[in-house]
Amino acid sequence: MRLSTRATYGMRLCFMLALSSSPLSASQLMKQTDVGMKYLEQLLAMLKRGEIVYAYRGKSGGYILAREPQLITVGDMLVALDDGFDAPACVWGNCSDIYCPNRNVLTKLNDDINQALNSVTLLDIVNDYRSNCGVPNILQ
Repeated sequence: MRLSTRATYGMRLCFMLALSSSPLSASQLMKQTDVGMKYLEQLLAMLKRGEIVYAYRGKSGGYILAREPQLITVGDMLVALDDGFDAPACVWGNCSDIYCPNRNVLTKLNDDINQALNSVTLLDIVNDYRSNCGVPNILQ
């Protein structure tokens, strides 16, 4: 499985928002992630539609997470960014072969990957980062 650039940058945006105690503006996120403004705005719009981030308007506005980090999984972020794991057609029975010898293996692989993506939360990622940097974990 390979994550797209969109998924990599989108998850990085979520990570930066999870680390912040206040809303971050698009320009702050652009500086912290080194993502161009137009692309950043597209990613934020996708994350907003996916109910991962919330946008505040006004002078002290910016972006925050729409839910607590422990309630946002990697799977949630990937779905919002239109980059979830898609199994080959034979997993869904759309294979042109009468019997696809790969179906059982690919079905198990698909289920295991999706289970893993939905078991890791944004909080897990933040706490892993903090423990590797010697910073106390947040919210257990």
